[in-house]
Amino acid sequence: MKRIISIYTEHKNSVQFYLRTTIENFNPISIDAKDMRRFFESEKAAEVIYAVNATFTQSTPSFGRNYIDEDRQGTDKSFYFKWVSFVNEPIHISNPYLHHVTGLPTLTAVKQVNNQYLVADFDMLKLLEELRLIEHNSAFEKINTFVMGIGGLLLGIVSVFLIFYGAYIFFTMLVSPNTGEVVMHEIFTSIISITIGLAIYDLAKTLLENEVLFKTFNYGNDLQSKTLSKFLTSIIIALSIESLMAVFKIVLDDYSKLINAFYLIIGVTLLIVGTGIYNQLSRHNKV
Repeated sequence: MKRIISIYTEHKNSVQFYLRTTIENFNPISIDAKDMRRFFESEKAAEVIYAVNATFTQSTPSFGRNYIDEDRQGTDKSFYFKWVSFVNEPIHISNPYLHHVTGLPTLTAVKQVNNQYLVADFDMLKLLEELRLIEHNSAFEKINTFVMGIGGLLLGIVSVFLIFYGAYIFFTMLVSPNTGEVVMHEIFTSIISITIGLAIYDLAKTLLENEVLFKTFNYGNDLQSKTLSKFLTSIIIALSIESLMAVFKIVLDDYSKLINAFYLIIGVTLLIVGTGIYNQLSRHNKV
């Protein structure tokens, strides 16, 4: 959505000139379905067209490209026309909004014809694509959504497995008699498994929400930064626990290997510093 609005804002004058020219050149003989739906023959971006009478009541069904919605006929449109003015321009172009039927970003063009109004809704994505202002491939988009969906589901399954595996290790440790070192090792292993599982689950949830279920055209750095930061935080927690476990093992076993734990702690520290710098730079770019 943000990407579409950004491109529209940049080329607003050109897009509105095209819409005004398009709606001005369309002069149906009547407001019957046959004559009104001829509009779709030349306009690929048009989604809905209908007429409104002088009392701001919809006088025709809503004619879609592949359907006719008769339920909208007779509805009061006066609220929408409170913001419409034909003083400066004979054709009014609305601001971008989400269409109540398609849920997609839409522009509406309104043309006054004698004692009635001709209203046409345009899909902004198709409109910008038609004007060569944006590159969009529907087939690739479907493939991308399918692959992202499968990947997200598989990540979700893996995350649930890791969480249950961590719980299994913990409960097995509770019911089995073990030495102190084994107990601590299993507790740490259980925590790491659950932590990694939660991190992968959060990644899978974000992937499904933003690429499949509630997909928008928001390719900004904000979403990516938050996802990466949360995932790195979970990894840092897991590695910190692993470092603590390594120190614990070395203290009980052989002090000569303490340097290995030190290297691991240095690595975790560098990861923390790197994540902090990345978050700071992300905030700076947003400002």
